[in-house]
Amino acid sequence: MLRTAILFLLFIGSLQAQNKEMFVDDKYLEDQLYFNLTYVQLLNTPDPIDQSGFSFGVGLGFIKDFPLNKKRNVALGAGLGYGFTNYYFNIKFDQTDPPTEVGTLNNKINIHTLELPLELRFRGSTATKYKFWRFYPGFKISYVFANKTSSDKAYDYDIRDIVSINDFIYGLTFSAGYNKWNLHVYYGLNDLLNNAPENPYDINVNDIRVGLIFYIF
Repeated sequence: MLRTAILFLLFIGSLQAQNKEMFVDDKYLEDQLYFNLTYVQLLNTPDPIDQSGFSFGVGLGFIKDFPLNKKRNVALGAGLGYGFTNYYFNIKFDQTDPPTEVGTLNNKINIHTLELPLELRFRGSTATKYKFWRFYPGFKISYVFANKTSSDKAYDYDIRDIVSINDFIYGLTFSAGYNKWNLHVYYGLNDLLNNAPENPYDINVNDIRVGLIFYIF
């Protein structure tokens, strides 16, 4: 009798272990940490401005997943992150009376941003498939909470006398790839730089960023 009871308990334990192995979470989420690294190109630069050096950007943050269908391969992603972008450019302007063209090299602007990314997510994931293709078009708005400017200057001036930096910038995003390696593109829809109030030049500059984004978890 005791032997039969022991065998019965072993059998029940084996069934429970198999059930655990066969369990599939059909309510899975693709909540993810992300990290991106991009090359930055200024667009619509007026005659006084010419991009120089290697401008780049980095970003990191967290995106919350909200599935939109039963298969959970279409979802909305909303997140919060931090961005740092470094812009290099040359600028020429008339600063003397009578006007004389003054050239300056290697102007640099660093901006620190709080980012709010929003993605529409199309993917090939399942509850048990962790490596898959993804296609994520989206939109991102960023708040510039800090910035720093510097230059190798031929004339005593402050870059802020020539250009101003918008507090809010926003644009379209696109991420696509397989597993953790993905192409990432950002296209700015509004002006990153404007002309300062005392500057006679019409400076309205936006940017495009192209690089890689890694979805870590």
